[in-house]
Amino acid sequence: MEEKEKLRQEGLRLLKEMPQTDKLQIEHRLAEHLFASFVWKDAKSIGLTMALPHEWDTTKLIQQAWLEKKRICVPLTIENRAMQFYHIESYNQLTNGAFSIKEPIADRCEPASKDTIDLIIVPGLLFDMSGYRIGYGGGYYDRYLTDYQNKTLSLAGRQQIKQSLPVGPLDLPVDHLLTDDGFLF
Repeated sequence: MEEKEKLRQEGLRLLKEMPQTDKLQIEHRLAEHLFASFVWKDAKSIGLTMALPHEWDTTKLIQQAWLEKKRICVPLTIENRAMQFYHIESYNQLTNGAFSIKEPIADRCEPASKDTIDLIIVPGLLFDMSGYRIGYGGGYYDRYLTDYQNKTLSLAGRQQIKQSLPVGPLDLPVDHLLTDDGFLF
């Protein structure tokens, strides 16, 4: 567990210290690769987290999805470190939630069941070549994804990729890992 915490701090520092011009270039390339992919094109409903300032911006993804008439689902954290995704049609349906992350206002949104979300974009700080990731340590996504049957994808700058990471019994790999150089798998 100590090794994961060190890696978590390394990944967080890497993102927070990245020059803004580099971050914007990487985000642009990630979006280009994603929007051209079959994973994106096949998805009618996409689940993602509203990004914190040091993370890859997800508002561009949301705007493109809305332009393409795709449904966007954003998670709300609930008790026992769990999440429930909700369909949003406007940023007005969001409020500041746990960990300063924008979350849906439940009574202004429709809940999204797992089987109706075609693609979940899973956040993380570091990733390995098998699709495992180091997140913030809460286990929210790993819990949610245990019985999720559709596609998962993570976005990463190439500097976030490690050959391997320590993997715990509850950790789940993503199906696709997209970097600014393109899909690794």
